[in-house]
This record gives sequence, C-alpha cells and structure tokens, in this order.
Amino acid sequence: MGQKRKHSRIDSVKPTEPADRPVVISDQELLEKFVTPPLMGYFRAKLPTLKLEILKRHLCELLKYLVLVRFAPGRILFAKEIDDLWHYWILQTRQYAELCSRLPGGSLRHHSSNDYQESAQGEQVDRSDALKRIISFFISYHRNFGPMTEERIECWPPLQKVMQQAGWDIDELNAFLCEHAVAAPRSLAGSRLKEASSHPTLGA
Repeated sequence: MGQKRKHSRIDSVKPTEPADRPVVISDQELLEKFVTPPLMGYFRAKLPTLKLEILKRHLCELLKYLVLVRFAPGRILFAKEIDDLWHYWILQTRQYAELCSRLPGGSLRHHSSNDYQESAQGEQVDRSDALKRIISFFISYHRNFGPMTEERIECWPPLQKVMQQAGWDIDELNAFLCEHAVAAPRSLAGSRLKEASSHPTLGA
C-alpha cells in the first residue's frame, strides 16, 4: 500500500461550529503557503536594512489583511511599513496576480492610496460604522490567526486607537475578541480560512 500524502493544516481545515476547538493558522504556515524563497529574496533586496524577523512579521500581517478584507470591505488601515510592502508586491505583477488568485474568492485585491490620505474634500466618515468594521475585522482575525500580540498590534494603528479609547491592555483586548469570536455566527465573523477550504487557497 502506498504512503499517504502528508497534508498541512491549511489543506485540512474544515468548517466547524463555534463551540468546536478553533483551528488557528500560524504565521509560518502563511509564509510557507504564499511567500516563495525568490519572493522573500526580492523583499529583502528592497528592504535591506529591515531585520528578517520583522520583514516576516510584516508580510504575515499583510497576508492576513488580504485574506480578510474580502469579508470586511472598507478602511481597515495598517502601518505605513505594511503599505510599502504591499506596493512592492504589486510591482511584481505576475506574482501578485498569482497570490490574489489563491486567496479566498480568487479576486484581485486593489490598492488605493486614497485610503491613506486625509480627505481634502472634507469627507465625513461615519465613526460608528468604522468602529464596527474594525471590531468585526479583528474578531475575524482572532478566529483565523489567534490572539493579538504586542508585536502584531504595532502593525494596526486603528486597533491601537480602539485599545486606547477603551482603556484596554493586550489581555483585555484578546478577551473581548475571543468572547465575540466564539459568540458570533460564522456568517458574521465569517472570514475563517477553514470556511474557504474548498478554494484552491487551502487545497492546493
């Protein structure tokens, strides 16, 4: 009898009820799935002074955004360093198109620099709606990728602002996200990668 092919956790994750033990996708699994050695070499050449550990972290946070943004459209801004990294990836047209084709939904993730500018026309953003989007996004983040850490949260200024306004420390933030991630229906927090397991992103 032939030896069975070994599957990664990204290949094998399946939909579960919220009460089930969550399947968390690690940073290492994201890098192995989406960042080839030549591509990592390209990023290192573009950012030669950035420590490899930090580069990997920034790549992972960018990938998490690109996975989740399809389910939480709108302004979920990250640090400028992540935005710069996104620009570098877009410049590699073929590799970026390939990445987007492998993300849930298979659609191209568009970048708009307008999201990183104060509106010169005085556009009024509904703060209540913006807060709901941010909270929903990071509930989904917690369900897919695990708790926030001090290192991760450095990449997400909007979440830092939420923490500051709520008077939370990192443990209180994670307790809030965990509580709502468990309570929310999958269709609401529903960017869990396991729910896209039929897509090539997870099955390839």
